[in-house]
Amino acid sequence: PRHAANIGVGRLAESLAQVARSRADADRALRVLRARGGSGHVAGYTEVHFESLLMQVADVAAAEEQTPTGPYQRLLAHDAEHGSELVATLRAYLDAFGDVNAACARVHVHANTFRYRLKRLCEISGLDLADPDARLTIMLQLRIFGQ
Repeated sequence: PRHAANIGVGRLAESLAQVARSRADADRALRVLRARGGSGHVAGYTEVHFESLLMQVADVAAAEEQTPTGPYQRLLAHDAEHGSELVATLRAYLDAFGDVNAACARVHVHANTFRYRLKRLCEISGLDLADPDARLTIMLQLRIFGQ
């Protein structure tokens, strides 16, 4: 029978001292491929570096038993209490780089409904979507805490 495997490739080791680093890179690349699912894929560490980095940040958060905080925590609590979909609205907005038409299509609501939800989520959470640091922080929380 034929078996397919994923292969992770580390950076080139130009000396014996760099072999361990290359092996760790290959392991990280393989971890990303496994997380994506499927088999028969090959990826070099440099190709999946950003995904690997996010996984490492998530590992640190898990090891330190961190939980969502700030605006993200407030949105999660509001959604849980009211059955709203403010986190999904936020994710769609951020994934669409602020393009309301593209974002509202992702969540299947009218643009006016989407704009209203966006306004409400900013009011409820205190999130300032005009602040690049706030956007980066909330995007990281969305990725790390899996919403």
